[in-house]
Amino acid sequence: MLETVNINITQQFRNISKTAKIALLIFIVAKILVFTVGYLAIYKQTGTFPASITNVFNHWDAPHYTDIAKNWYETDPTLDAYNFIVFFPLYPILIRLFTISLTYINASALIVSNICSIIVFLYLYKLAKHEFNEGVAVKAVLFLSIFPTAYFFSAPYTESLFFALTIASFYYARKGKWSLAGPLGLLASLTRLAGLLLLPVLIIEYYHQKGWKLKKTDLKISWTFLTLAGFLIYLAINNQVTGNPFTFMDIEATHWYNRLDPVTGLINAYHSITGYGYPDNIGLGIAPLAFAIFGLLMVSLSLWKRLRPSYIAYTFLSWSLAVSTSWWISVPRYIMAMFPMFILIGLLLNNKRPVYAIPIIIISGALLCYFTAIFAIGWWAF
Repeated sequence: MLETVNINITQQFRNISKTAKIALLIFIVAKILVFTVGYLAIYKQTGTFPASITNVFNHWDAPHYTDIAKNWYETDPTLDAYNFIVFFPLYPILIRLFTISLTYINASALIVSNICSIIVFLYLYKLAKHEFNEGVAVKAVLFLSIFPTAYFFSAPYTESLFFALTIASFYYARKGKWSLAGPLGLLASLTRLAGLLLLPVLIIEYYHQKGWKLKKTDLKISWTFLTLAGFLIYLAINNQVTGNPFTFMDIEATHWYNRLDPVTGLINAYHSITGYGYPDNIGLGIAPLAFAIFGLLMVSLSLWKRLRPSYIAYTFLSWSLAVSTSWWISVPRYIMAMFPMFILIGLLLNNKRPVYAIPIIIISGALLCYFTAIFAIGWWAF
């Protein structure tokens, strides 16, 4: 029996195209690079290697997710953990489901993130190949893997889970499988606020497939509204824990000083360039401004290359959400959520000479190593 299973697995691997294997190799090498850089950065900073792989990227928001996984949301407003209500629940739930012993909950968080990152690779490749060809798909995987903030795919953060659910939802929407696209959208909006962007985007994709003819509307469109359900569940949790469904907004403003105010965000980022010393001037000023401009460029290029309306809409809405707050400190990470830009870059560089891609690979890879290193040693890196 075991021999039969091994033969089947081997046969399935052989059936994977050479191009897909190249994409998988790129993904694996990039992930090994991230952990290696993290380890070396900690060694250089402390003189010793981290005792466990779970300690490499367990910084900033990461412990908050594991705290929720262990204790759920805090109901006592006098305790700091009460502020963790701003973090959406699906990722902590999955961490708890993967946890046999609370002693190893950090390992569970890392496992969830890295398993989800494999799903990200799979569906980005499948989606790009469906839209264009294998060459574009490989390049999309390459540039996502070496994006300057791609280390979050290896860290106990929501990036891997959110990307996996969002891209998978897009993929099944493109295939017209709305009964899969909708529930995946629900889970995405139960992972991050940005999951709500899937509601208008899936509706755009639905009507694009219908030739923009309202008379062709059928019950399948109802699946798209499940994306709203995830957010409503989160509001219900807010209400159950704090007595107010919108407590997360108040805490964002009072505890994290983050409001819906993009103008102030731009001003704060600009003044952080000269108002802080290294490395905060990079993390709080230079990088957020640079990535905001880069994101806007990607929006413009998606219009120029006339991507599908749903891709253009998602790219624009993701960029708008990333720069919508009064603090742009996480813009480089949120800009990465504009996943159609990786397909776009793959399209722009498809059939081009390597000389066009090499400078981008070098610059992006160098920034990935730099930001990975400073995040691993506990400095602010989005």
